[in-house]
Amino acid sequence: MTANAANIAIAGCGAVSTLYYAPALALLQQQGRIGGVRAFDPDMDRARAFAGLLQEARISPSFADLLAAPADLMIVASPPMVHADQAIAALNAGRHVLCEKPLAVGSAQAQQMIDAAARSNRRLLAGHIRRQFPATNAIADIIQSGLLGDISAVSCFEGGPFAWPVSGPGYFTKAASGGGVLQDIGTHCLDLLTWWLGQPAGLSYEDDALGGVEANCLVRLDYPGFEARIRLSRDWAQPNVYRIAGAKGWLEWPVNDPVNFTLYLSGSGIAHVRTEAPAGDEFHLAFARQIEAALDGGANAVSASAVLPVIAMIDACYAARTPMHLPWLAPDEAARARTLAGTAS
Repeated sequence: MTANAANIAIAGCGAVSTLYYAPALALLQQQGRIGGVRAFDPDMDRARAFAGLLQEARISPSFADLLAAPADLMIVASPPMVHADQAIAALNAGRHVLCEKPLAVGSAQAQQMIDAAARSNRRLLAGHIRRQFPATNAIADIIQSGLLGDISAVSCFEGGPFAWPVSGPGYFTKAASGGGVLQDIGTHCLDLLTWWLGQPAGLSYEDDALGGVEANCLVRLDYPGFEARIRLSRDWAQPNVYRIAGAKGWLEWPVNDPVNFTLYLSGSGIAHVRTEAPAGDEFHLAFARQIEAALDGGANAVSASAVLPVIAMIDACYAARTPMHLPWLAPDEAARARTLAGTAS
């Protein structure tokens, strides 16, 4: 451990912490970049399992105990509904905060968090891990350089039968998660598209929520001269490819591939591009870069203010929601579905 090794606190020891943050923190401990890690989860078994993955980690019996412990950065990886309360408490206690996506459930919560960061003069960063991938950064450069020419069409097909190792049913409730597939992976998708293409002029939205949270949704974003069509699902195997077509070529990105994408340019043919990346598990390295950026305020850190427009878009989607067409329902089932969805006339 180096003399300037940072101490980390982490709230929430569920799947994202165990599968991604723990390996990244272990890597940074090996490098001497961070020292001790203190973890809290209401489920002490989960907290102990997380701590067991690190060389030097302690468990806090309560969030108040975690807040009182010395730390340079708090990672908030709890369920979305408590992000705002925990992040604001940490900011008020003088910690920089890296908050998992979605940063907040709604724009009002997000603004409260941003205001708390400004008052405390602490950094509030959003855990939008896909912005740490070499491939998505290269795609941003390609689009913004005009190499594809005027964009003519964008399609994003993402999802599949749900397989994330959740610890309870709260993940599928508005009370804990604030929404379904749009709030979950849609946050990533909308963030990438607005990073690459800018803000759309308008949007439309439909989903299959029948009083609960949506498992499928369709978002259409209106840009001058083209439409971005986003299809997300938790039960339907999707191609899991983003495709961006322009007047001079197209590119395709396999969802969550940190380093690879395919690029076609008129007159040059198809190139399968592998971006330069350091050796190792690039997904875990991306999480390590995200933590380091939060500690240092690095250029690749994603500020809370940067994702505020995405949260506003999700608010707008839910506000403008229309029911998804479900042609397999019998007339009486369709009527019942409209009642559950709150759209019966």
